[in-house]
Amino acid sequence: MDSFNSIKILWQNLILETKSNIAEPTSLRVLDFDHTVAFTGELVYVMSPENEIVDKLDSKEYSTHSFSNNEIMAGYTYDFSEFDDVDETKARKNIHVTKILSKFVHAYDSENRIILILTARNQDAEQGIRRFLETISIPHGNIIVTGVGSSSPQKKVDEVEKILELYKTIVRISFFDDSSDNTDEMVSFLKKYKEITGRQISFDVAKVEEDGKLIRLPGYRKREKI
Repeated sequence: MDSFNSIKILWQNLILETKSNIAEPTSLRVLDFDHTVAFTGELVYVMSPENEIVDKLDSKEYSTHSFSNNEIMAGYTYDFSEFDDVDETKARKNIHVTKILSKFVHAYDSENRIILILTARNQDAEQGIRRFLETISIPHGNIIVTGVGSSSPQKKVDEVEKILELYKTIVRISFFDDSSDNTDEMVSFLKKYKEITGRQISFDVAKVEEDGKLIRLPGYRKREKI
C-alpha cells in the first residue's frame, strides 16, 4: 500500500509539473466534489462486528458521525465502497458551483491556473467524477482530480500547501467546500502561510450551504474577474 501511495503522489506531481510547462500558474482553484460540485447519492455503510449493515449515511451525515469508544472497541467500522465511483443517475449538479467551475475552465487565462477537484473520496473515484463532468458538459482535460481518502481537513490543507510550495508564482486561491471544518481550517492555514512565508496571496474561501449557494468566509479577497 505504501508503494502504491508513493506512485500516486509521484504521478500527481508529474501532472502538476506538466501543467507548469504550459505556463507558470498564478491561480489555484480548488473545489470539493460531494455536495459542492454535485449532490451525490453514494452512501457510507456502518458495519457491525458481524459485518452486517446497521446504518446508512450520506456524505453530509458521515461528516458529523462518530463511533463511541465502546463501538470502536467492539469492532464497528465504515464501508466506503460506494464512494469508489459516482452514480451519474443519482448525481445532480450544483448550478451555483458548476457555473463557477465552467468559468474557471473557459477563462481567457485558463492556462495560467490550476483547477483542482479535491475530494475526501479515494483516488479510485476519479474516473466516475470525470464521467459526471462529461454528463454536464464541462471539459475536464485541464482539471486535476485528487482523492485524499479521508475526511480530515488537514489532508486537504496538505494538498494545497504542496502545490503552493511547488509553484511560487501562485498569488490567488479559491477554495469551495461544504464542510465548515474544511473551510475554517483552510482559512487558518492560508493566513498562517502568508505570515510565515511573506507571500502576497489573496484568497476566496467559501462554504457551500445545503441549498448549494456559497457563503464567503471573512477575510476573502476583493471580488475580481475569475
